[in-house]
Formats: sequence, structure tokens, C-alpha cells
Amino acid sequence: MRTINYIATIIATLACTGLQGAGADTLKSFPSLEKREMQKTGMQWENTTNAAGMKFGEVDKGSFTTLGVYTGAGDYHRVQEGSETRGLLFETERYDKLSDKIFVKGTFLFNMDKEYDKGWSDVYNSYNNNPFIYGSSVRGTYETQRFDLGLRAYTRYKSKINYGLAIDYKVADIARQRDPRSRSYHLDYSLIPSVVFEISSKHTAGINLSYRFGKEKMPGLTTIQTDPNLQYYTFTGLEHVEGRIGGYKGFARQFLSDYYGGALQYNFRGEQSKLLVSAGFEARWEETLGNLRQSPGSYNEFTYSLLADYLLEKNNLLHNIRAEATIKDGGADEFRQELISIRDTLTGVTTETWETIYVYKNRFVVKTSDFRISWSTTAMDPGKKSYRWAAGAEAGYEEFSNNYYLPHSEYASGKLLAGINGKVRLLNSSKGVLILSASAGASLNTSAKLNMATESIIGTEILSPDLEYHKKNTFRINGEMRYTFPLRMIKSTPILGYASLYGGNLFAAGGAGWYSAGISIGILTL
Repeated sequence: MRTINYIATIIATLACTGLQGAGADTLKSFPSLEKREMQKTGMQWENTTNAAGMKFGEVDKGSFTTLGVYTGAGDYHRVQEGSETRGLLFETERYDKLSDKIFVKGTFLFNMDKEYDKGWSDVYNSYNNNPFIYGSSVRGTYETQRFDLGLRAYTRYKSKINYGLAIDYKVADIARQRDPRSRSYHLDYSLIPSVVFEISSKHTAGINLSYRFGKEKMPGLTTIQTDPNLQYYTFTGLEHVEGRIGGYKGFARQFLSDYYGGALQYNFRGEQSKLLVSAGFEARWEETLGNLRQSPGSYNEFTYSLLADYLLEKNNLLHNIRAEATIKDGGADEFRQELISIRDTLTGVTTETWETIYVYKNRFVVKTSDFRISWSTTAMDPGKKSYRWAAGAEAGYEEFSNNYYLPHSEYASGKLLAGINGKVRLLNSSKGVLILSASAGASLNTSAKLNMATESIIGTEILSPDLEYHKKNTFRINGEMRYTFPLRMIKSTPILGYASLYGGNLFAAGGAGWYSAGISIGILTL
């Protein structure tokens, strides 16, 4: 917490002193956030996992740092989600070069989040498709602290072949503030080497391989007050669950995940237009382990992804059309185990371990699909340092299907998505730039069904209410007011100030809804 207070003090001090001394400076000598946004739109390869391709884009050297607070609340949420969130978010992003041939992009994120009135899940992500989660029906507050670090490095050699490397490292600490009190530790890191080959001056091919490791560990649960009727639940898929009174005592579990993948890319670069196509694949193998290697089962998943990004720059208009598709096909094997005890007659020591005696292959099967297409047009100023307005639209379809076999249960839903968005510059003076952004969208449920083979508390308390959540059609509206202004020159370095106020509402059929709001401040430096 001291670190966040220190960061906030620095930014606030810069803002106050900058406002006092910025009168003589104009925006002409300061970096432009609008220019940075347009440059990032042109950095097509950033949307892929191939860092080597970033050599074909250009973002001015500099750092963009923000610190903000946010809140959200409402009654339109799934059962295993909280009814209110509050948090603090610190982010920084920098483009730079290590030498004339090696360039880098670095990112850092710190998020301190509180989720209120959450129940039925003590894991970091309740919806990552692995059915072997766990939790209590007693709703409580969860505090999460998250740190994400990222690095993209790429070469700009005067040759047909260039190289890149992407490294991501993420950790999180999740603590429940009510009995039974859980505390989980989350680790996720990835390593992605890549290469691009210039077939000609206009055509380029790329390839990357990836390895990712994930671990989430909950060493145990504690209680302050003893409740003789408190149950703890372990899930195995859809309505199937085991609930035991006092089941939290001595309970511990961890997930160990390995991801292997790769992607191929093709890039065309003309005088006015650019096209990038990327196709990727990733395989996930995840173990679920408890004490003495006790395991309810394992989960595996295959992810297929496709991206097409088209840019056209003409008459000071920047057009961008993007299409994305992600399909996941996963399955969980359920284990039947027995505890084996072996006593050493010489030492008297007894060794215990769980051994798997039977495996139900693919007893729980998950399929998800997500298709998106978007268009945007930006009206650039001459010189391409800012823009006057921007407009866009998007559409999509997403669905999921969960099946549990013997006996067979099914849970599935699908929805259509559509939205529009726009920006307009309200003020452009030597004192600052004021931009108003707005968006609106809707979702239409196309199908929702739940067929359970057996009755259980999970079906009554989670699946049936969540089915109603998916059935509802929704409408959302969001807005943001953003102001950037020259702070001052510090050691010949110009610093641009940034302030943003945003909010939104989501309305669901039947009167349910969710609102969100936030405020952030920051600086952009060279």
C-alpha cells in the first residue's frame, strides 16, 4: 500500500506543479496521446503472439503511465461473481530501443481489487472451463492483488530474417475475508520466441512457438469461529458436487498447467493498405492435486484462433477492419482413487498415497466459440499528430456447451452481439485537448438450455439462476471524457498530463443491471 501511496503522490505533485508552470509551453513541443493511439492501431503485429513482426510498425519512444480507481455494482451477474467490485489500477507501458537494431516494449500492471458478496468459488477464475473447482455457499468479500509484467523484444536487421521474443510474468494473491477463509496464490508465465521472413518488399511470413506455465495453489483454509453446520463443496462438473460438513478442515488443492502452442502469420504491406492474417493453436494440460497427490481428475483443452486485420489509409482517413475467431474444445477425465498405506516394519513409518484405480475419459466436455468483427474509421489531422473524430461498429457471436456423461447432463447458451462507438474532439488548443468518447451495444440470446440428470444444490443455487442470466437480452451504454494537457519540461523532457472520467450502465431484461465508473490520471513522456 505504501508503494501505491508513493506513486499517487508523485503523479499528483507532477500535476500540481505542471499546471503552475505550463503556461509558457504549448502542445506543439509535447508528445501526443492521440498520435500514440493511431500508431498503435498501425502496429498490427501487436495483436498477434509474434513479437518479431513489430518491426513493421512504428510507435514513438515514450512511456504512458496511469493510476486510477474504479467501481461497479448491480444485480446482473452470475452466481459465482460478486455483486460489487472496487479497485485501484496502476499501469505503465513503454516503447524504447536497446540499440539501433534491438527494440523493446515493456508493460507493468498492478491491480488491487475487492469483490463483495461472492460465493461458491475460491479459485482465481471460476470460468476457465476446468470443472474441479471448490468453494463455500457462504458469500463473502475477496481481496485480490495482481502483478503483471510483459516484455516484447524485436530486431530490425537489414536482412530478410528478423527475430522476436515475448515474455509475460503474472502473479496474484487472492484472500477471502470470511469463514471459511481461503488464500490462493496464482502464478502464470509464458515464453514466446518468434521469427519473420520477408518474402519480398510487400510480403512477409512469420512463425512463433509458445510455452506457458500456470499454477494456482490454496494451501489450506482457516476459520475464526467454528460453525458445526458449515459445508464445503468440491465440484466435478455441472450439477455434480460433493458437500461435506467441516469439509474445509485440512482441505488443500492446487492446479498445475502446461500450455504448448504456435502460430503462423502472413502480412501484406502496400502503399496505402496492409493486411495481416494469423492462425494459432494451443494445447493445455492441467493437473488437479490435493494432499498426498489426491486428485479428482485432470483437464485438457485445445484452442484454435484466427485473426485478420486490414488497414487502409487514404485522404487523412485511417480505416481498420478486424475479424477474430476463437474456438476451444476441452475435456476432463474423472478419477476414482483409493488411499494406499504402506508401513515400514523396520522403522514403523507409514507412507500414504492416493492411487488411481479407474479413469472416466472425457466425462465432462466443454466447447466454446467466440466470433468478432469490427470496423473503425479515424479522421486524422494533417501531420497525423491527432484526430478530429473516430467512429466504429462491431458485431459478434459467442456460445458455450457443457456436457457431463453417464448420466448425461447438458448446459448451453449462445448470444449475438452488436455495438457502435465514436469519439469527437471538443477542444484543441495550446492548453490541452478534450475528447468525448461514447459507445452503445446490445446482446440477443439465441439459445439457452439446461438439462440435469439429477437434482442437486448446485443445480438449484447456481445453474438455474445462471441460466436466467444467459437468457436475458441486454443493452449497454458507456461514455468517457478525457483531457490531455502540457505539464512542464523536466530536464528538457516534455511531460503530457492525462485525466479521464468514465462510466457506463448495462440494462438487462426484467430490470436487472450493472453500472461501472472510474477515474484515472497519468502522464505521457518521451
